Amino acid sequence: MSKFQAGEWVLLTSQKGKKWLVKIEDASYSSHLGGIKLGDIVGMEEGDRLETTKGAKLLLFRPTLEDFLFNMKRYTQIIYPKDLSAMVFHGDVYPGCTVIETGIGSGALAITLLRAMCGRGRLISIEKRLEFAQGARDNISRYFGGNPENHTIIVADIQDVAIDCQADRIFVDLPEPWHAVANFSRMLRMGGLLVSLSPNVGQVQLMYRELKANGFGNIINFELIRRDWKVDQMRARPFDRMVAHTGFITIAKRVAAPGAAEEPAEESTEGVDLEDSAEEL
Repeated sequence: MSKFQAGEWVLLTSQKGKKWLVKIEDASYSSHLGGIKLGDIVGMEEGDRLETTKGAKLLLFRPTLEDFLFNMKRYTQIIYPKDLSAMVFHGDVYPGCTVIETGIGSGALAITLLRAMCGRGRLISIEKRLEFAQGARDNISRYFGGNPENHTIIVADIQDVAIDCQADRIFVDLPEPWHAVANFSRMLRMGGLLVSLSPNVGQVQLMYRELKANGFGNIINFELIRRDWKVDQMRARPFDRMVAHTGFITIAKRVAAPGAAEEPAEESTEGVDLEDSAEEL
């Protein structure tokens, strides 16, 4: 088991399950349970305990992806882990594929996709609002310890931008995704998958109609509901609260398209690559 090093993220966990995500550095950290010196964590291992100035004992763990997503700075509502995992699985993301993501938000989906791709392939994130693109880039950089080389962020409206590649997968998290379906069909290779998340069923119906009209088939729609259970030596019952409806997931495969024999569109000048926009940052 590797020991904690300076600059790593660590999850401080109280005996009652309260969690704090902090970076190991030469500084102090305080909570209602007392203070600690973060530098003391260097050389310790996962599962070790660190005592606060008030005598409380905090367990030390490396954060999971879920821990990081729920503790990172949010600029928009993030996609819940139950939906993220299903989108990546049913979207069949693999190392080496080319993925286009629209609507980067706070970066939760981008981080999940990049980790599934294992540093191989290419992820192109298209975000209309510059402030969201900047915030997501910061979160992604914090998680990976820098900007992944296989990730590009383009500040543009997905309805206008064109990409000079044929993507294997397209992930969509937009308020009105049906307006961009015709453009999606030109970016996605034959047999490629489109994965869309929409909050309400009216959006799903409009998306379905446009997908059928633009060469997509094998369309499925579903939602996921999670119910946790309280289990101990005396009882086993569901919790009173649950993570119920968060969104509908649509999976579609490109099987044909109007003008499918056309050449891929050339690179558009409508979008602005975030890496080339230093003057706007």
